[in-house]
Amino acid sequence: MAVCQHLQDDPRCGQHLIPVPSAFHVLLKSNMLQDEWELGKFLYHNLTQGQINDFLKLQWVTSTNPQPSFHTAEQLLSWLDVIPKGPTWQCTQICTEGYTMQEPIYLYWHDVLEVMWDIFGNPSFSEHMMYDPYYIYECTEHEYGEWMSGDKAHQIQNELPDGTMIVPIILASDKVPVMRMSGDHEMHPLFLTIVNINSEVHMKAKAHAWACMRLMCGTAAWT
Repeated sequence: MAVCQHLQDDPRCGQHLIPVPSAFHVLLKSNMLQDEWELGKFLYHNLTQGQINDFLKLQWVTSTNPQPSFHTAEQLLSWLDVIPKGPTWQCTQICTEGYTMQEPIYLYWHDVLEVMWDIFGNPSFSEHMMYDPYYIYECTEHEYGEWMSGDKAHQIQNELPDGTMIVPIILASDKVPVMRMSGDHEMHPLFLTIVNINSEVHMKAKAHAWACMRLMCGTAAWT
C-alpha cells in the first residue's frame, strides 16, 4: 500500500489526520489539510524532485491563497519520512524433514510487540481504551462485561509493579482460499487486537482494530 490510499474512504480520517500503511494516524503540526495532502501525494507519486521544485515555483502556485505549507521537494519528502511506517514484514521459509514440497512454503510475519504497540498507540482508539481493570456492580451483585471487568484481569494487574498496566492480546485465524486457478493455494492469516480497546469498537470491521501479524501461503500437496 502506498503512503495513503484510503483518506476519503476511511471515516476515521478527518481533517488534520493522515492515514499511513499501518493504519496509524498522525496529527501534523504543519496544519496540512486534506486538499494539501492530496496535492503532496500527487506530486510524490507522479513527479521527480526536480519537477516538484519547478511546479512549486510556478506563479500560479506562488500566487495561490493559501499556498502549500511545503515550498520544496526536500521539505515535502522530509514530512513524508517522519510518518510512522508501522511494523515491518519478515519472511521465514518452512522446512520439513523427510518431505519434499511441490512448492516452498513461506511464513510472513510481524513482531508481536511491534503490532501490539502500533495498535495501542493509534490515537483513533484513544477514547475507547481501558487502561485499568474495573468492577461492575448491580446493587451488591458483581456483574461481568468486558474482560477487564473480570477477576483474572485484577489478579494479573495486582501482580505487576506500580506504574505498569496489562495489555491482553486477542488472536484470531482462518483459512482463506486464494488463486484457485493457480494450484489451489491457501492463505492462513493470523490477526491480532488488544483487549484494552472496547469490544464494541474492535469488533467493527471499519474500525481497523485488527492487524494481520502472520500469514502463510502454500499448496496442500506433498511429493
